[in-house]
Amino acid sequence: MTTTNNTDSRRRNLRLYFLGHGAILLGAWGMDHFGSMVPMALAASAALMLSAPLVRQQAARLRLAARRRD
Repeated sequence: MTTTNNTDSRRRNLRLYFLGHGAILLGAWGMDHFGSMVPMALAASAALMLSAPLVRQQAARLRLAARRRD
């Protein structure tokens, strides 16, 4: 994998992560506006799914660092 692709992947993962946080904010607004917990539940689920690539990336970096130490 080239450095450019790795950098693009990191940026993409961070964008998805922040999009998830934006979904949480919209869900909080929807919960306040409509008086229902459904918008927040949907937003939290979306945020969890959108943060998965970043979590996988960080886990891979930790595994690689652990292998280098051994």
